[in-house]
Amino acid sequence: MTTSDLPPDTAADRDPIPGIDDPGIDTYGRLLEVVRRLDRVFHATITQRCGVPGPRFELLLRLGRSPQEQLSTSQIANQLGVTAGGATRLVDRAVADGLVERRPCDQDRRVQWVQLTEAGREQLQEVLEQHRKDLARELTDRLDPATREQLHAILDRLRPPPGQPLTPGRD
Repeated sequence: MTTSDLPPDTAADRDPIPGIDDPGIDTYGRLLEVVRRLDRVFHATITQRCGVPGPRFELLLRLGRSPQEQLSTSQIANQLGVTAGGATRLVDRAVADGLVERRPCDQDRRVQWVQLTEAGREQLQEVLEQHRKDLARELTDRLDPATREQLHAILDRLRPPPGQPLTPGRD
């Protein structure tokens, strides 16, 4: 096939799509690639080596890092980036396995707290050993302390303040 055999309107003949080279798109794409890769690596390793699905580990981790080791279902959904129904199903499975329990909120009967049980704390501790090894190999050992602090500062600027729900931006 010669050049004259190609259709006249090929991708090589076109101008780039306006805005495709925007620095924000590039930055977001790089960040997303890193997060997705780390998520896949960490979840696969935790599942294979510890027998704990990644989303369950994320639930236990979020609870373990929260005051009184408890969160509401809506806080769990917000922190994990899942729907309320997805958070409820995740919590239901963890309750059935004895890793968390639901407790009523004294101030608001509409709210139920989800709290780690002793079995949940033990499972979290076991998985944390593997997760810390994975984090060192895939993330922290690749950055010197000063670079890690810079990254933390940058990420903190991009995160919503604690307690603020994730909401779409307004134009």
